Amino acid sequence: MTLQFGLFDYLIIAVIYALAATALFFGWLWLRRWRSWRLVIVPVALVALIAPWADEVWIAWRFGQLCKDAGVHVYRKVETDGYYDATTTGWSKSEVVTDPRQITDYENSGFRFRERNTSVSGHAPGKISHLEKYPDGTWRITVIDRPMARYHYKFADPRQEVPAGFKIEKMEWQVTDSQNGEVIGRETRFNRYPGWAQSLWIKHFGNGGITCEGSAPQPPTLRHLLYHYVLVPERTEEK
Repeated sequence: MTLQFGLFDYLIIAVIYALAATALFFGWLWLRRWRSWRLVIVPVALVALIAPWADEVWIAWRFGQLCKDAGVHVYRKVETDGYYDATTTGWSKSEVVTDPRQITDYENSGFRFRERNTSVSGHAPGKISHLEKYPDGTWRITVIDRPMARYHYKFADPRQEVPAGFKIEKMEWQVTDSQNGEVIGRETRFNRYPGWAQSLWIKHFGNGGITCEGSAPQPPTLRHLLYHYVLVPERTEEK
């Protein structure tokens, strides 16, 4: 468990303690003639002592527990000639690809086809862009009604970021077999945000979030998108 506290946070807590001590002192002066003054002063003092730390300690502990499940988890690798990427949009119209750099990227990927959602402009929601290499060697984009690919790379939840605890959010990507719904791989990350003491000042410099992305299988050394670990381009025998 690592607390997300820095110099500014400790200064804020010190000021809060000073103000709380002053208030408690004057409260004690007012209540000291009352026999049961401890029933008021002691609980208030405990709350003042714990409050600046409580939410940060809870967030840090919970984040540490969740992070044990972060990372790329491959349950099964499959060979396929293409896949559907539901995490991005593009290729909004039917056309022949002529950009040499794009063609090189598609060739190097090893997949014969890939699919994406169409962009908002150009086609109604729900259309799919299908990019495929044809026998004549050209790469062509066609717009179809539904994915043809068996394997889908997608967000586990359409909201993408979902609550996983107080000030913590979860993001998860999956590769699924559309024929039976099996999840054959997943990548899970968690984002945590500052407790109230730090949020008093860090909002002026950013959101102060921290991401736990876990580990991924190696090789390769560089981190890739989940489907690179799960989907293997189908081998074609040379004649």
